[in-house]
Amino acid sequence: MIELQDISKSWDGGQTFAVKNVSLQVPTGKVLALLGGSGSGKSTTVKMINRLIEPTSGRILVDGEDITQQDPVLLRRRIGYVFQSIGLLPHMTVADNVTLLLKLQGVPAAERTAIAQRLLDMVDLPAATYAARRPSELSGGQRQRVGFARALAAEPKVMLLDEPFGALDPVTRDTLQIEFQKIQKSLSLTAVIVTHDMAEALLLADVIAVMNQGEVLRIGTPRELLQDPGDDYVAKLLETPRRHGELVRELSA
Repeated sequence: MIELQDISKSWDGGQTFAVKNVSLQVPTGKVLALLGGSGSGKSTTVKMINRLIEPTSGRILVDGEDITQQDPVLLRRRIGYVFQSIGLLPHMTVADNVTLLLKLQGVPAAERTAIAQRLLDMVDLPAATYAARRPSELSGGQRQRVGFARALAAEPKVMLLDEPFGALDPVTRDTLQIEFQKIQKSLSLTAVIVTHDMAEALLLADVIAVMNQGEVLRIGTPRELLQDPGDDYVAKLLETPRRHGELVRELSA
């Protein structure tokens, strides 16, 4: 479980807040979507969970342990992290990118090779074809798959995803969303996904927390938000997927 207790982040000594008094829980094995527009505080919030950003106040617990009492490097090694820009090292092969963290941990080469093969197969990049390639030889969707495989290499129970599909074309995005769902369910991952896309949040998340100006406006399941937005901003975010759905139904009638 991930638990945020009254978390705030200020960059100017408390005059303004990027995140203000956020409290939420992510049950074990579930997916929480942090949803909102640019500047809503969602990326800042997710980066505080693995201490890429330190909170100004409040507590964050992962599996009941206060993360501020843990070594930040060791904390990040047990939390998978996938982000939009991917961050693959261009001079390394795909397999070496996937197992970079394991190499830093001293895992033997033969074991790393076996793990890379298994993970690449899991994300539908057969190792026989892709393991020896460089990132420059891959498409954007393939590089994102490598990013997923790398995040899974240390067998995390918690995964953070910061706009992981935002830069992809619609077909690739849909394919990777389905792959993520399969992996998340098969490994029982506890995950937090940052997105600005309400349709994506509705499809991928068990619980959605809608943020605006650093605060959480509404928390609920996709069904709960659809039945009762509870806020004008949330209702506005729901307009687009509803309108698209109605248009598709009209066109197919």
